[in-house]
Amino acid sequence: MKKVIFLGALALCSSMAMAADATKKPVSKWNCEDFLALDESFQPKAIYFAEGFNKKDKPVDAVMDTAGIEKIVPLVIQECQQAPKATFWSKVKASWAKVKASM
Repeated sequence: MKKVIFLGALALCSSMAMAADATKKPVSKWNCEDFLALDESFQPKAIYFAEGFNKKDKPVDAVMDTAGIEKIVPLVIQECQQAPKATFWSKVKASWAKVKASM
């Protein structure tokens, strides 16, 4: 029982450390592994944030398409799971292109 608890605590600390590493660099520098290391509840928030900023960390627009973002969250997660070394930014932009093409 102690080994299971220890291993669970070790895995939790490891995933928290990976998420902390991801947050030390700007979102525009993240790869998909950084994004996937976030807790599932934070992943949509990261996409909201990334969508609102350009690569120079400047706000793109004062208006945010929340309905569109809700559609791209599962797309970004799926794309990142398939290519964890790819840039998070490219997956967000590619997912937007797919959603806009289907509209």
